[in-house]
Amino acid sequence: MTLGELIDWHRPKLEDESVGVRRSWEEMFTYTLKHYSRSTPLETFALQILSQRLAASGMHQQIVDGYVKRWHAVLASLYDNEA
Repeated sequence: MTLGELIDWHRPKLEDESVGVRRSWEEMFTYTLKHYSRSTPLETFALQILSQRLAASGMHQQIVDGYVKRWHAVLASLYDNEA
């Protein structure tokens, strides 16, 4: 699976969320895709490197930490779904 496929897999799960929550998730996807392409295999999608890149781009550390926490949850949800 690629990063783009993961994002597409997760988007329908956000349909019942508020507009603000959905917007926040979309911002996370956008910032992530500035550092990793949609075609990135999940095996090479490194959250520690994403964290470093986001922080180096000037993003506030609390936001970086929140994005990484969300990505951990999305990946865990995917792997739980596959089990």
